[in-house]
Amino acid sequence: MTNRKQHIAQVALQLFGDKGFEHTPTQLIAKEAGVSEALIFKYFGSKEQLLEFIIKNGYKRIIEANRGWLEERDPLGLIHSVIELPYKLVKEEPYFWKLQSRLTNSEVAQKQHERFLQPVPALLHRAFVKLRYQEPDKEVSLLLLLIDALWKIQAQKTDEQIQEMLDFIKSKYQDQA
Repeated sequence: MTNRKQHIAQVALQLFGDKGFEHTPTQLIAKEAGVSEALIFKYFGSKEQLLEFIIKNGYKRIIEANRGWLEERDPLGLIHSVIELPYKLVKEEPYFWKLQSRLTNSEVAQKQHERFLQPVPALLHRAFVKLRYQEPDKEVSLLLLLIDALWKIQAQKTDEQIQEMLDFIKSKYQDQA
């Protein structure tokens, strides 16, 4: 991938994150990136294809940067890792997650997010079973709901209390023996 193409995608990511996809014309992206609007269409075909490129590459980067995080053998350690990961991800890629939080109606964004999270529920279920929770399915659903809400709050604004809330949530999960 060319440096110009990467630069255009990065500028578009920041603008889409700040202003929203629908409120960011390609003319503005071209101006901010210091390129012609025609070059954007040459590289990406359309604004929608640019968005799809940004989403797919964002998840690809995130997966590559966080390889192995699900390999935690200790069930409580796995649960704590799952609780902490969204906080870490939003800190590392704030524009990407801000954009993701804005794309609740985007099929491409939802599909990529679901693919990214696909292994997590089964791993959490096994961890809750090992920790002897009576209703592991409900625990998984509750934890994923909490995490989803917290990363969206964090993506929209920096909230110093997020880490405090994550620590509180982690303190709730213990071996039930």
